[in-house]
Amino acid sequence: MSLALFDLDRTLIDGYAYARLMPELWRRGIRRTGLMRLVSRLVIARATSRAPLSSWWPQAFASYLGGLAATDVAQACAVAAERVRAAVRKELQQELETRRAAGDELWLVTATVHPLAEPVAAALGFEECLSTQVAAADGRFERFLAGPVCRGQEKLARVRQRLLERGLPDDLSSVSYYADGKEDLPLLAAVGQAIAVCPDAGLAPIARSRGFRILGAPRAK
Repeated sequence: MSLALFDLDRTLIDGYAYARLMPELWRRGIRRTGLMRLVSRLVIARATSRAPLSSWWPQAFASYLGGLAATDVAQACAVAAERVRAAVRKELQQELETRRAAGDELWLVTATVHPLAEPVAAALGFEECLSTQVAAADGRFERFLAGPVCRGQEKLARVRQRLLERGLPDDLSSVSYYADGKEDLPLLAAVGQAIAVCPDAGLAPIARSRGFRILGAPRAK
């Protein structure tokens, strides 16, 4: 099977899918105090820390979701997913069309939490979505994650696990992966075709030295 994997934030779109969701949560009046705290934490983190957003944000967002009804959150995420679909980079729209025309199966592989990632994958017509899982019980989210954040080495492990679950070989030599950051290197290095999309300052020199295909202008950070 020919397979094309896509990262979401800063790869398929410029910026983050959460930026399309949070205004909708605010508009609906869903825990506005918690949203303000999240934004404040984000501003402070961006000013004082070099840690990737995906290293701490999924758990912070899971804490915000704790106790909320999954159905209420799903409605806001459905709106956000359509906004993400409309924001897909033109170069990536072409790549998606080309891959589909070639008969490739498309997977979204992202650190984004599943209540948002899954409707995004559905809106874009992806066959699979591997994302960070938020724990839930009795129709409500809990305040913690149901497993590791889907980033770095975990992305590679999740892809191989899903292939084996489907009874397919976990050989990635015929697989392509589109991603933007240095933290994506474990999966980029494992696939047959690595595509660096507007790569960050950490990934860009590695992509050039290893002969990855580069799509879009590299970012300063």
